[in-house]
Amino acid sequence: MLTLALFSFVISASAVQIQSGNPAFFDAGLQGCMSTKSNADGSQVVIHNCNNQDVTLQDWTVAFYNRYDVGPQQLKIFGDKCLDVKDGLNADGTSLQIWTCDTSNRNQNQLFTSRTDQTFQWVGTDKCVDLKGGAITDNTPLQIWTCDHNGNPNQQWQGERNPYQTVSAHIYGGDNSPNDNTPFCIVGTSNSNGASVVLTSCGLDSQIQAAFPGANSTWGAPVAPLSGTISTFNNKCLDVPNGSKANGVKLQLWTCAASNTNQMFTNHRGQIEWTGTGKCLDLTNGVSANGTQIQLWDCDASKTNFNQDWAISEIF
Repeated sequence: MLTLALFSFVISASAVQIQSGNPAFFDAGLQGCMSTKSNADGSQVVIHNCNNQDVTLQDWTVAFYNRYDVGPQQLKIFGDKCLDVKDGLNADGTSLQIWTCDTSNRNQNQLFTSRTDQTFQWVGTDKCVDLKGGAITDNTPLQIWTCDHNGNPNQQWQGERNPYQTVSAHIYGGDNSPNDNTPFCIVGTSNSNGASVVLTSCGLDSQIQAAFPGANSTWGAPVAPLSGTISTFNNKCLDVPNGSKANGVKLQLWTCAASNTNQMFTNHRGQIEWTGTGKCLDLTNGVSANGTQIQLWDCDASKTNFNQDWAISEIF
């Protein structure tokens, strides 16, 4: 059993994505996140594309190095699970998992130091968190391996802000050119059940109100690639009337209701799909003009249909 001396100091931890510094991800146009498969003891820790997975599976609480190494510390996820060396085996290739955190903070299998060379070193050993084989494919296991403090890209890790599950946003679409390059965005025409959902010039609020009194261009929307309601003020949600799956059905606003599948949409970074149906928000007849209603239509698998090109743009 290795001996570990713990010192009393304050670690300022925050919720972040832990992204691989391996340049192969950048070269492939990807971001690779330290992730897990479920909130269960023994769930394997793997690498996964940061942008096509539920963010809760890659939402770690950790303090990164600044001018100095930071640790020993637990790397937490789901609030009560910690990065854990399986069976405490100090050998190259031992896999990493999550396990319920030891609240005494003395389980050595769960203690790591964030080093200034961008490694996470298992405390009391010469082993570091390592991307197995440098592979960038989803679900490649993470392991421990003898530390290489000379810039081994498989052992480089950095923190990035983790997006919120839901953001306040404008939803932009349509062709700006006939509108003096003023963007178009989606609004509900009023704050009533059954109100139409339309395209409008998204300039000054006063202009939106002049066109559609009571309209609001701010939505609460899921971040990519998550699913959820797309809601506006006074508890109104984007809604599919009567759950119709017919091409051309016009969207409406309706009082938000928990678990109403007619109000669940998935943000696919461009397309917005009625979750699980293969139907996407679509600009009726491709008309970029004030008052054009937003409809549902079969999602274009090529993602080149301009009528289905939407940008959920977070408001900061």
